[in-house]
Amino acid sequence: MPASEPASTKAKRPRARAIVIDPPPPAPGGRDRRKHQRHPIERPAKLFCPKSGRFIAGRTHNISAGGVLVEVDAGETIESGDAVLMTVAFGDRFIVPMSELVRCTVIRTLRTGSDHVATLAIAYDNAAESAMSA
Repeated sequence: MPASEPASTKAKRPRARAIVIDPPPPAPGGRDRRKHQRHPIERPAKLFCPKSGRFIAGRTHNISAGGVLVEVDAGETIESGDAVLMTVAFGDRFIVPMSELVRCTVIRTLRTGSDHVATLAIAYDNAAESAMSA
């Protein structure tokens, strides 16, 4: 922040706005199961797993109006069907209150070629709620 800018300006920064994403057209010659178009976005993410009581750092691969694909450490014990709370860093906030995390469900876990990385397909439990929290 420039030295000439009043300190009160910092507190008045606008919140990030939700992105409205339309579903893609069906794939030629086949049926696309996706309800929402995916956008390749790499951002830091943080998950809270109530089952283990731990926070887990991750990084998004893509995001849609219905969910997100997140890469995490392969040593984490998250499984398909687990409930998680999640946030994705779109602004300059380093601390996010628990009340602002979005309720999600892990749809599937994928082990990549690397022994150190696992990819989680995560669906928002309430897509309207997730859009409003962004």
